[in-house]
Amino acid sequence: MDLDVSKHLLGVNAGFDQVVRSLTGLRKHASFRRRQLDRFTALAKEGRAATNSYLAGVLEQFETDEAGRRFGRRFEKQQKEE
Repeated sequence: MDLDVSKHLLGVNAGFDQVVRSLTGLRKHASFRRRQLDRFTALAKEGRAATNSYLAGVLEQFETDEAGRRFGRRFEKQQKEE
């Protein structure tokens, strides 16, 4: 996996965490209805989970394919050496 991809994953999760923290902070102000903020917090957490699930699935497939390619190359090399 590319380091750039890892940085983007970290950024995505940091963004979701910031949203949740900020919504929690807004609960201290009487102007905002707690029920509505709780709803948005739940939606943000759901979005984070769905996003991570999708991204993890794509990364899993990439890593599985990469492992298969590397195994194939190693196996071919071992067969030629024998």
